[in-house]
Amino acid sequence: MDMEKVDLDKFYLILHPRPAYVIGSGKIGEKVNFMAASWVTPMGEEPPLVCVAIGKGSLTNELIREYRQFSVNVLPIDRVNELYTVGSVSGREMDKAKILKAVEGDELTVPIVEDAIAVLECELWDKVESNDVTLFIGQVVNAKANPKYFNQKTGWNIRDNPIPLHNWGRGFHKVGQFIMAKTLEKT
Repeated sequence: MDMEKVDLDKFYLILHPRPAYVIGSGKIGEKVNFMAASWVTPMGEEPPLVCVAIGKGSLTNELIREYRQFSVNVLPIDRVNELYTVGSVSGREMDKAKILKAVEGDELTVPIVEDAIAVLECELWDKVESNDVTLFIGQVVNAKANPKYFNQKTGWNIRDNPIPLHNWGRGFHKVGQFIMAKTLEKT
C-alpha cells in the first residue's frame, strides 16, 4: 500500500476524528471557564484517572493550576455550535458561561455544563509539561451520565444521540453505524 508523508505539524489528524468534550475549570462563585478539547483519554482505573492536554497559554490551564480541579462534560451532537464556540474563543475575551450554563459539581466546586449528557468531576492528581501543552491528570471523583444515552454495560447509545467527533477546525463527524467485530480463527 502506498503512503504519503504527513507534515509533523498535522500528525494529530491521523488520530482524529475523536470525541470532543467541554472542559470546565475554575470555581463556581469565583471564576468559571469552559473550553472544547478532544485530546482527552482515560489513563487508569485504580485510581480512576483521566488526562487532558491543555495549551499552556490558555485560561483553562491557568485555572486548573489554581483550583486543582476540572470537569469533562459530554454534549450531544446537536450542541456542536456551542462546543465549537467555546473551543475557538479565549475565555479571556468572552465569558463562556454565557454560552454554556455553569452549575457546581456534585462532589467538587468545579463548574459543569448544566445540560451535559455526561460529566466527570476530577481533582488534579499530576501534570506533565511539554513545550506547548500541559497534560493534566485528574482523579475522577464523580462520574454521571444520562441513562437515556449511556449505560454501564454497553456505553453510549450513539444511534439515538451521537456524540460529536472532532475532525479539524469546524469539522465534526457523527457516528452512523455500529459494527460488532468477530474473532478471527487462528491458523
